[in-house]
Amino acid sequence: MKKKILIAVGFCLAVFLITTLFGKSPSYFKGQANKSDTRIAAKEAKKEEKLKNEYRDKYSLDESTVEYNDFMIQAMSGIVIDAETGKILYAKEMHKKLCPASITKILTGTIALENLDLNKKLTVSKKASQMEAFNMSSREGEKLKTEDLMYALMMISANDAAEILAEGVDGNRQTFMDKMNEKVRLLELKETNFKNPSGLDEPGHTSSAYDIGKLTYYTIKTHPDILKYMGEKGEYSIAPTDENDVHYWPGHVSLTMRSYPEMLGAKTGFTDEARNTFIGIAQKNGRKFIFVFMGSDRGNEDAHALLNFGLNNL
Repeated sequence: MKKKILIAVGFCLAVFLITTLFGKSPSYFKGQANKSDTRIAAKEAKKEEKLKNEYRDKYSLDESTVEYNDFMIQAMSGIVIDAETGKILYAKEMHKKLCPASITKILTGTIALENLDLNKKLTVSKKASQMEAFNMSSREGEKLKTEDLMYALMMISANDAAEILAEGVDGNRQTFMDKMNEKVRLLELKETNFKNPSGLDEPGHTSSAYDIGKLTYYTIKTHPDILKYMGEKGEYSIAPTDENDVHYWPGHVSLTMRSYPEMLGAKTGFTDEARNTFIGIAQKNGRKFIFVFMGSDRGNEDAHALLNFGLNNL
């Protein structure tokens, strides 16, 4: 008898629940989903705001005594930063939005270091193999180590290396781009929006000397090993295997990098729209400084001018 009563109660409860559930209109379920989405979005926003505050505390630049000296370089914008303290030593139009060209790759390299094992082998896609120069002449189907790609990215500004690295994170280029622009948000780089990992001209792909300088400051602080790839002056080669062809380049593309012993690293950039762009990291008496310029028709002269300014004013 007791068993029959329990079965009856269970049946009635089930009927009640089903009636209640299916009695809800579609808008009820949509509303519940929206509430859930809103809660998730709010949680993510709170998490991102917390990270922004942490980044602000650690990686902000000090503009308190910045010296504006517009006449010193021909470039449209430039900046010199003490890489130990974040103090800005020199600036010209540092917040001007411009095309960054291949100095975009400072962030590409950073995201790669944060998300890829250096020994991981990445497969070259057809798209990556067809990237315009500069490139490392990669072939579709090759498998190349992340570390070798980092040298190609930084030393010869290889656009195919940038694409291979981007496709190597979760096998999804968009995931990589999302991570790049997440870093832009966390560092509060207000003049920056990256559309691709190589720096080739694309509508809306912009940055500023200030933002690139701050990004480089962050990278040196968090991934000082980036200088291994930016600072290699000599020849570099990738030996042939069953999985890849031989690849070789005679040295760093930057004349400034090769000419000055104080230079620790460099990243060059050039497109017809951006003109010459540049990131340099140098050292005086054990203290590092960063210099950046954008929009120059006299790249070597501007690089030398900012390097000498840093050496004389650090």
